[in-house]
Amino acid sequence: MLSPDRHDLLLSHLREHGSARISDLVGLLGVSDVTVRRDVEALEREGLVRRFHGGVALDRRAATTGPEPERAPDALRLGLLLPNGPYFREVLEGAREAASELNAELTLAFSDYQPEQDLVAIRRHLDDGVDGLLLAPPTLENSRHTRFEERLRELKIPVVLVERELRSATLVDRLDHVVTDHQAGARLAVEHLARLGHRRIALMVKDLGPTAPAVRLGHTHALRALGLDQDAPVHLVPQRETSPHTEQRIDEVLDDLRAQGATAVLAHGDAEAIVLLQLAAQRGIRVPQDLAIVSYDDEVAALASVPLTAVAPPKRALGRKGIELLTSRLRSPRPLPVHHLTLQPALAVRASCGRGTGARGRRGY
Repeated sequence: MLSPDRHDLLLSHLREHGSARISDLVGLLGVSDVTVRRDVEALEREGLVRRFHGGVALDRRAATTGPEPERAPDALRLGLLLPNGPYFREVLEGAREAASELNAELTLAFSDYQPEQDLVAIRRHLDDGVDGLLLAPPTLENSRHTRFEERLRELKIPVVLVERELRSATLVDRLDHVVTDHQAGARLAVEHLARLGHRRIALMVKDLGPTAPAVRLGHTHALRALGLDQDAPVHLVPQRETSPHTEQRIDEVLDDLRAQGATAVLAHGDAEAIVLLQLAAQRGIRVPQDLAIVSYDDEVAALASVPLTAVAPPKRALGRKGIELLTSRLRSPRPLPVHHLTLQPALAVRASCGRGTGARGRRGY
């Protein structure tokens, strides 16, 4: 049987977050995966939660006890659907700050990058009576997403996309979005390294996700514009969170950087950059004397053994602007034009680039 303490803790967590992954609940409750799944099944039989692939969500209509808390006058209820990770946690913090200032209530569900499950989460938000949605949906780039696109088009409430742009001709002039200029972020990194004297600046970029193509373009354009070595190596690596082979691939990248004489590298993202730093240290390659590294995302770059200079997207500002745009659209007495807002990233300068000579130091690698 589900213990009363676990029952209360699990439901309390779901009331706060809207949904959760089974793996997250294992850590929260301090029990096994099997026990969590058994608990969730028991709550589902009571009509308190709904299961989905890999997770569970609160059935708010059944789980709410007593009358619905009275909403403040003119308060808006906004639904969020965001990936669960450090990057979007900062986006969420910005959204919460703006919502508090603008008299809006937020309910959160986590995206698992699966269009079908994201549609379930959106439907749950609609059932809960949200007035608008702030979404970071899966990248819409193949036929699996056709139905998802169609459902977004059919929504009758305002939607703002954050760090996503939908390029379908039927959507481009309808949905608001707030995004980072990731091409500019890559240019910032290359310009910084060029000022330090580097001419052969490599790129290591994750092979999946919406940010990678823009980072690649920014790197290419910056090399050309600054007259740097345009044949500097470019490598794709699998995301560390999704592949057990990432470390092996990054080790191969390090071999190629050495063979091709690269003195600096822009590494996307932080986790991959830290692995690169660790492997370099194992080989006796000094950072920054032998190899300068700039990371991309600035989630945990400052915590590396050699603190990493990093491109820092304006994550909190993305959340703030998204909520501000959503509330403006909901409260405006007249229709507003579609907003496509692009925010500029910053560069957090730390130890991993040094003061720069553009050479590989006094000792080769």
